[in-house]
Amino acid sequence: MDTNQMSGRRRSYGGLWVVLLGCMFFAVRGYHDQKLKLHSFDFKPVYGSARCLMDGCDPYDSGQIQRAFLDHGGSAADLRPFRPYNANYPPSMLFLVMPLTLLPFGLADLIWLAIGIVLFSCGALCVADLCVGPRALMVDCVLAIFVGTSTMLIMLAQPAMISLSLLVIAVWCFLRQRLLVLGTIAFAVSLTFKPHIGALVWLFFLLAAGGAAGAAIRVSYRRLALYTLVATLVLMTPGIVLAYHHPASAHWAQELRTKLVGIAAHGNASDPGPSNDEAQSITDLQAVFSLVRDAPKFYNWAAIAVFVPLFLAWLYMVVRPVRDRMVGEFGACGRDLVALAAGTALSFLAIYHRQYDTRLLLLIFPAAAWLASSGRLRGKVALVLVALATVVTSHQFQHVGERLAPRLAKLGPVVWVLFNRPMPLMLLLLSLFFLYCMAWPGRDDVRV
Repeated sequence: MDTNQMSGRRRSYGGLWVVLLGCMFFAVRGYHDQKLKLHSFDFKPVYGSARCLMDGCDPYDSGQIQRAFLDHGGSAADLRPFRPYNANYPPSMLFLVMPLTLLPFGLADLIWLAIGIVLFSCGALCVADLCVGPRALMVDCVLAIFVGTSTMLIMLAQPAMISLSLLVIAVWCFLRQRLLVLGTIAFAVSLTFKPHIGALVWLFFLLAAGGAAGAAIRVSYRRLALYTLVATLVLMTPGIVLAYHHPASAHWAQELRTKLVGIAAHGNASDPGPSNDEAQSITDLQAVFSLVRDAPKFYNWAAIAVFVPLFLAWLYMVVRPVRDRMVGEFGACGRDLVALAAGTALSFLAIYHRQYDTRLLLLIFPAAAWLASSGRLRGKVALVLVALATVVTSHQFQHVGERLAPRLAKLGPVVWVLFNRPMPLMLLLLSLFFLYCMAWPGRDDVRV
């Protein structure tokens, strides 16, 4: 992608200011709610596990990580995060958190939240910078709302806040062809934290096909993807070696697998079936198919059966050469943005994710702005879909669905599913739409 072409956008900076206001609301409201409600629920076991990895105790034993948490400044007022199976992060990720465990939990928590808030805000501004064209301000307004409704990341102090933020920043670096070393490191840290979040995004940069307008840049994409892979392997190695070094954690691979299987068991927090009260927060298609038949063998294979054809279609369109009709004022930019949007939505369909992971949908906004600039029907549809996705993937919408569940059940199973399992269906709709835009781009999609 040509940097000069990308930077020559016809828009004011009003959209950036709107998104900045959304970031400010996100930070203030998120921190306020965090202190009142969830109290960094997800960071507590991460802190305890990382401290155990440093001290030589077992980072996958709930009792030991709870002791490590309490011994280093943690409060005994809320120990719910140390429920069984909740220690489920690999040692490679825990190793990167270890420097924070040198501090008391309270101070470490503040620094963790500050890092996450700053990175997420930077990621949102990077996305706003990629939203170009005459409809960019409209898209930026929706983006600001999307950011403002992402407060669950702060309330939980979720590692996803750092992982997806770094991924978005890396995408900006790669597309803009700026700060490439920083982007490579950011991408590698993101994959080390949560590899399943950015896997398809990395695959796009590895496999994106060359063409007359973008062949040189495509080679750079592949090179950057390979650099990222090497950097990720380097970052993963110390934590894994350290885990094998301590006798208490030498069998971490088996323990981690047991934790992941246990937390997904019937009725537990990652079970997509109706017996799990938190299943509404799960984004993969298993959460929908489990309502048809609550059997893992059925809903896992059903989700795979839907995902695989869509993934193969996406893969084919990513690797095929760029056609001349895809090239407009921004070169191959539009094709890249739509492909990234499709891959982002697809990544949620078959692999376990929760509501807070959907904030990676930041990456669909530049594609929506590009499509909206065409003035065609698909541009209007893109605006409607990003607005709908902003509402449906917010945790506020989840609470509304939970409160209305008894009434909705009386209106029939279709209405009930739409309100109680809306995220997988929304993500499937986004996937289909962006795949359609990749397959039939049209000759006049670029009027910016």
